[in-house]
Amino acid sequence: MTRSTRRRFIQTLGLSAASLASTRWLAAQTPATAGAKTRSRPPRGYLIVQDLSTYNVSRFGCISTVAEAEEAFAKLDGKLDALEFASAFYGDHDLRAHEAVARVGVAHKVDLWMSTFRMQQRVRSFGAIRPEFQAHVMEPDGRIVPAEHAEEGAKPAIVFDFLNPEATDWFLEQFRKKYLERMKGLIAGVFFNEDCVPYLAKWANYRRYDYWRNATFSPRILGLWRDYCRQRNVVEAGKLVEQFPVHDPAMVAKGGGLTAYFPGWKVPAVIEEGQRFASLPRAEGVWQQWYDFVCGLFLKNWIGRLAQLANEINQNESRWKGTLYFGLHQWSLPYEQVTDPQFSVPSGHKWGAWGRQRGVDLQKLAAHPDVDAIICETYPPIASHLEGFVAEYARITRQAGKTFGVMLHRDDKWALKLDEEERRWALIAKYKPEIIARYPRSRMLPGDPYYSAEAEKLFTTRLAEYRKSAT
Repeated sequence: MTRSTRRRFIQTLGLSAASLASTRWLAAQTPATAGAKTRSRPPRGYLIVQDLSTYNVSRFGCISTVAEAEEAFAKLDGKLDALEFASAFYGDHDLRAHEAVARVGVAHKVDLWMSTFRMQQRVRSFGAIRPEFQAHVMEPDGRIVPAEHAEEGAKPAIVFDFLNPEATDWFLEQFRKKYLERMKGLIAGVFFNEDCVPYLAKWANYRRYDYWRNATFSPRILGLWRDYCRQRNVVEAGKLVEQFPVHDPAMVAKGGGLTAYFPGWKVPAVIEEGQRFASLPRAEGVWQQWYDFVCGLFLKNWIGRLAQLANEINQNESRWKGTLYFGLHQWSLPYEQVTDPQFSVPSGHKWGAWGRQRGVDLQKLAAHPDVDAIICETYPPIASHLEGFVAEYARITRQAGKTFGVMLHRDDKWALKLDEEERRWALIAKYKPEIIARYPRSRMLPGDPYYSAEAEKLFTTRLAEYRKSAT
């Protein structure tokens, strides 16, 4: 969904945004990349809002001019600390508009967190994707085919293989030259927005993500999987594993010799209301190794490398706050890492916890030295067992010594509800996140069809009380 100097809170709401910006950052520090200076932690109640997007023309909800930027930031003065900041594309005209808008944001003392939202679709703005950099996916019958992403009404597009080290080498070099160096001193951090392994099938909250529809089966990934199995002596029936695993022997015939059947894929096909996450069956044997491999490779080759590069380039910039990961609770929390024996599948939305099935190992992600903060994105209402997700996220994040954040204020196409607002702030008071995320930006401003002056006043009051409670 977008639809990711820490400052010390000024207790008087009437102070100017400039005064707020100069005083809110605390002295607490976060370990940084070796050789770099430390990165400061945000204070309690650091508010980051989604999102502000730019483009070469003012279309598709994006802005493109300094005048539009001045109007947008003036409306937000004193209302937030930070914005998720995105470019709809990365051509030269797009980035000129992006940079111009960013300079206005900096002048208004707003931290702009560069967004990775839909980066998969935007890779092509950095150049043609070479054939060897195309991801591959498996069909239900076991065939391995090049992966293509097809949006309604659009021509199918190549799915970029973010797990391929050489593909990432190419992308990061382009991204460094075209974006990171250009925006140095203007952006405050990287907001990893729902980054996970591309999944090429329909999904539902209560259904697992089937491994064969993950874009994890390119020739390069097979070579890396074989290396992984050799290094860790991954064997089945006394034989070293050298093929992609499949769970059904009938799938092997169409795998072109690249697949083999292995038992132990015990991830439940569906989950039912009331089932306890900690009691669900888990992948075993080769399958446990496969998920370890995919999650580890995605973290190492994509999130970790971009985070490290951004931190290195910006290590001496006073505005730089580091990197944060923002993930939707239902596919970023792995049910295998849930420790609360009472936490169960909620009614209504029937949220799952499919992190490892989407390539996200939350414990390893939180432990990465170049990831500074983790935000648990949720979808209302609180009654859908959101506390269970927040509690597990908080435990994992803080055990790794990282900054914890929540998005409980997600109001896609509806107004803030006063009773739900009370529940949200009660949960925030209990788990004490440093970062509070909110979506969308428009909901905070008069003129929006769902704007509520009463609800916004309550939000502002609760935020001020929460910040004050940290002193």
